[in-house]
Formats: sequence, structure tokens, C-alpha cells
Amino acid sequence: MHPVVRRLSRALASAAALTLLVTPAVAVAAPDGNASAGSPTTVSSAETREAADVPLESSIPTISGSDPLRVGSPVRAIAGSWTSGTQFTYQWFVGGEPISGATGPTFTPTWEHRGLRLSVRLDGSREGYTPVSRTSAATGRVYVGYLSVGLPVIVGSATPGATLTASRPASVPSDVDISYRWRLDGRSIRGANRSTLTMRSEWRGHEITVSAEVSKVGYVVENVTSPAARVGGAYATSPNPTISGTPRVASTLKVARGTWSPMPTSFSFQWYADGHRILGGTSSSYTLKPRDYGKKITVTARSYRAGYGTVLRRSAATSEVLAPARRWVGDDEQARPVGPPDGLLATIYIAQARSAECTWERRSPTEVLGSSVGSGQRLFKVIDTDDTAFASESCGVWIRYYPGMVTPSDETAADGVYALDDHLERGVYSTSGPAVAGTSCAYTFYKGFYGQDAVIGQGTITEATTITMPNAAVGFETAGCSWKRIG
Repeated sequence: MHPVVRRLSRALASAAALTLLVTPAVAVAAPDGNASAGSPTTVSSAETREAADVPLESSIPTISGSDPLRVGSPVRAIAGSWTSGTQFTYQWFVGGEPISGATGPTFTPTWEHRGLRLSVRLDGSREGYTPVSRTSAATGRVYVGYLSVGLPVIVGSATPGATLTASRPASVPSDVDISYRWRLDGRSIRGANRSTLTMRSEWRGHEITVSAEVSKVGYVVENVTSPAARVGGAYATSPNPTISGTPRVASTLKVARGTWSPMPTSFSFQWYADGHRILGGTSSSYTLKPRDYGKKITVTARSYRAGYGTVLRRSAATSEVLAPARRWVGDDEQARPVGPPDGLLATIYIAQARSAECTWERRSPTEVLGSSVGSGQRLFKVIDTDDTAFASESCGVWIRYYPGMVTPSDETAADGVYALDDHLERGVYSTSGPAVAGTSCAYTFYKGFYGQDAVIGQGTITEATTITMPNAAVGFETAGCSWKRIG
């Protein structure tokens, strides 16, 4: 018997035994204790039980976060060991005082909390048990936070009479204050403290840089400086680069630098995703990664020619990067071949199933090698030794799955398959029970997405329950229950 099922059985047996101890009728005072509210309400033993005789198993919660805790860095309440099925509410405190609205399992300290200590109270409850409140120990003091800041870039032509522009450096968080300071050969230019600077003829042959001071209350001030631009003669033409190719994960984009006059002796490039510099994206082409999904891509082209000013031009942004091109639609009539030249790629696919149940199968010429049936989001791995793969039309469109395509979540829908450490963070999850009253639901842990032989654990749920995502699992499926992380 599965451990969770055993625990549920013991809990139900204990509850049944305790019911025998309940007196036939219990007098319950009116909510406000006022006799004018009427006579005490009589509740039969079939409607209540002596909750005080069924204490909740509970633990003192702990707080997980950076060491030391810092402004802007989230912390999480870790519940510990409680009676299976316990439902939690949260209240965060700073300096011993409750924080308005801070009632979730995570909390991000702000600048008002600098120098203070955090704690969290968990109120646990479950029908038939005495509610229990447990408060964590206080953390160390909250320190100032660190900003994540990119470099500013000088856009324009460094030639006498031209105007250069300092691009706003990307930052996390993004709501920061920025001030600029332009320098000539490392020395501040008097009055040059705006985002633009007009070149002077006497600067020919010298180098221009711009520094950005990035600040936000509660964070350490960051100072970042752009690469230098050398002032020189003007190009007759110096166009903006353009991007060719389809913005889709796994596709390659190319930069066209345009026609320059005279032609620079060298170019350098830098690719950006939503304004953030892409590490390693410094060639004339860039293959889009899963982390680029949903973002807009730009590229800068920086030129050099002796005697001419440094010129940096930026492209227009692409549309948002699409999901991978490798896709297929389920068909009730046909199994698709696996492998080259025209078959399915051996990889993991993801689909958003329609309201009906989705069915998929991996097949050899003589047998089904792996299968699955279910609603909601589906994950399906085609293996290179498979002969064919089949999926019903109820599955919708299958696209190639890449880690990082979605933002991790702390909760699930009632039905679907999820990749752990990508769609879902690991930890302790709780459900209030089946989404449809009077039914049951099931959960399954997978070591892969290739069928029943990948199952490493499962259980059936009829009431409120908590589970822990095991380290050995890479996938989780729920059928009929929605789950939320509690620790």
C-alpha cells in the first residue's frame, strides 16, 4: 500500500473511533455570546466531533531565504511535518508586527524592512481537528539588497557635431533611478549629465564613455560604465543593422549590417533579449534558446576604421519569439513514423489537451511500448527506437518542449502533467480534495515522460492531503485535484 494511502487509512480509522466518544448532543453558544441571539444551538453527534480530542500534528515553521536576508530577495515559509491534509493560512511579521497583506507562503522584504527581523505564523486547520498556530523563530536582520544591472551602451556616431545617446541599462528590479555622467579619456565632462551628448571637433581622436549610477531605496548603489567610443571622421553612410530569420526557439537569426561608406575594417555585434545582453551572443548570427521564448530580440553593430569615429547602431526589435517549429497534430486515423528523414524527432513534446481525454502511444511494429490517457497539459517523449507514435486529435497541437518555456509555478490545475524544477518547484504540496465533490482523484510521479513504465509512485485522494515531490521524480501528474505548494 502507498504510504500516503496508509496514512489516510489510519487517519480515517482514528476519526471513526473518536466519533464514538462524542456525546449525543452538544450545546453551542451563539456567535456573539448574547442570549438575545436565541437559545444555544443543538448540534447532533452526526454533525460534529470533539475536535479538542484530535490534536493536529504540527511543527514550528522555518524561513528559507538568502543568507543574510536582503531587500528584494524573497523568503519562503517551510511548514515542516503536519497532519496530512492540513490547510494553512500565513501571516508574516516584521519586528514582531503583522505586515498588512503578507498572507502567502512567500514574502519579499522591501526597503521599509531594512534592519528588522522577519517571522511567520502558520495557522493549520483540518476538519475534525483542533486548529493549531505555530510561529517561526525570528530571522537575522534584513540587509540592503543588490541590484542586477547591465552596462549602458553608447548609440550613435562619435563624430564632431553628432549626438550620442546612452541606452538605459537593463536592471532587476526595473523601477530604478538612473543618472548619467559622460567622460572624455576618463575625465568628467562639465555639465554632461544627461542621456545624450553632442560631439565637439576638439574631441577628435579621444575616447568617450558614459557611466550610469543606478539607485533604488533599500539597495546598494551600482555604477556601471559603457565601452569607449573613439571620436573621429564621419562615415558617409552608417545604417542600422537589420535582423533576418524567424523569431522561433531553435531557429537562427542573422544580422545584416547594411552598406557603409567607407567600409569599416571590422564589425562587432551584441545580441539582446528584451534589452538584456545575451551572454555569448556576439557573432553575426544567433540561435534562439528556450530562455528567449516570448521575448523580443535586438542586435547592435559596432564599427571600427582608423581615423573614423566609433559608430554603434541598434536594430529594430523582432516580434516575440515563438515556440519551437517542431510540431504535429494528433490524428485518430494515423500513427506517425519516428526518425529521419520525415518522421517525428526523438524528443519531448508538450500539448494543451482539449476538453476530451487525450490519448498517446509509442509503438513498435508489433506492440504498444508506452501510453497515457488524460486531460489537461500533456508531456510525451518520443524515443529514437520507437517505430511510430500516435496521439488522438483530442490532444491538440504538440510542440517540442524545452525547459524554461514557462515560468515556474507553485500550483497546478486540476488535471495535467508537469515537469518538476521547471513547471513546478519541488517541495510540499497540499490539496483540499477532489475538484468534483463525491469523487476521487489521483496523482502520479514519473521518472520520465514515456509511459506507464516510467511511473515511480502514485496515490488516490478522497480528502484534503499533503504530498512531497520526491527527488527521484522528474514529472508529476494530477487527475482531479488542484495542488498548491505549502513548504
